[in-house]
Amino acid sequence: MSQRLLPTVLAILASAVGAASAARPPIQSLSTKDLGLGLPKQETPFEPNWSVEAGAVMFHRSAGPSVPLAESAPPGQGTILNAADLEFGFEAGPYVSLSKQVTERLAGEILYFGMGGWHARRSVALPAGITTTVFDAGSTVFDRIDAWSESQLDNVELNVVYRLSGRFDLLCGFRWVGLEDTSGVLWDGRESGADFASASVWADNQLYGLQVGLDGTLWRPSTRLYLDGLLKAGVFSNQMSIGRDAGGTMPEFSSSAREITRTSVLGELGLFGVFEVTERIALSLGYEVMWIDGVASGLSALDRHDVGTVFCHGARATIEARW
Repeated sequence: MSQRLLPTVLAILASAVGAASAARPPIQSLSTKDLGLGLPKQETPFEPNWSVEAGAVMFHRSAGPSVPLAESAPPGQGTILNAADLEFGFEAGPYVSLSKQVTERLAGEILYFGMGGWHARRSVALPAGITTTVFDAGSTVFDRIDAWSESQLDNVELNVVYRLSGRFDLLCGFRWVGLEDTSGVLWDGRESGADFASASVWADNQLYGLQVGLDGTLWRPSTRLYLDGLLKAGVFSNQMSIGRDAGGTMPEFSSSAREITRTSVLGELGLFGVFEVTERIALSLGYEVMWIDGVASGLSALDRHDVGTVFCHGARATIEARW
C-alpha cells in the first residue's frame, strides 16, 4: 500500500510547487543603468570668465581740411596745391582687448587700438611761377613748394557690458581718443631769388567722454560661424592745441598758437565674421568705419580752420582666447 501511496504524494507536491511558482512575479535583473552606471553625460555650456582678443587694424583716414597752399603766379591763375591733396594711405596698428565676466549678465572690458603714422607728401616745381595766399607774399614768387603731413591715432576704452538677450549686448563706458597731426610746408624761391618761407604746423586733439553702444550676433548659419555687428556713439570734450612755427625771409609770415576746448562727436560701426575653432578659440575678420566730428587736423592752423571731420575705415583681424 505504501508503494501505491508514494507516487500520489509526490504528484501532489509537484502540483503545489508549480502553482506557487506561477503565482510569484518573475524576478527582474538590475542593469548598469538602474545602478547609476553608464548614464549619458550631462553637457553644461561653456561660460568663460575671462577673454582676451588680440590682432591688428588697418585703417585709411581722410585728408585734412581744404587750405590753398600754392597758386600759379601772378595771383588769380588757379590753385596748384591744396592741403586736401595730401592724401593718406592705409596704416596698420595693434588691437587688444581684455574682458572679465562679473555676473551672468554683466562684464567689464578694457580695449586699445591705434595707428602709429599715416603720412603723405606732395611737391610742385614751377620756377618763378608760384605764389600763395597763406601769407602776404607781395610780388615775391617761388620756384617750388614741398608739403608733408603725418597723423597718429590712439584709442582707449573702459566699458561695462550688459547682456540684453542671447544675441545682443548693451555697452557704456569711458573713451579717450588722441588724434595728433604734424605737418610742414616749404615755399622755396632761392633758385631764382633769395626768399623762402617755411611752416611747422601741429594740431593736437585730446578727446575725453562717455559712449554707449550695441554689440551682437546678426546672423548665425551654424554653431561655429556667425556675423557680428557693432555700433558705438559718444560725446566728448576735446582739448585742442593748434599752432605753427614760421621761418624764412617773409616778414608777413609769423608764428602763432592757441588752445581751444570744444565738444566733439564720435561714431563707430562694424561688421565682423567670426569662426569658433573651439569653444575657447575664435577667429574674427571684419570691416569698420569711424568718424570724429569737431577736430583740428592737417594744416588747419595755416588758414585758421578750427575744426572739421576725420573719417577712418578699414579692416580688423583678431584671435580670441577664452577661459
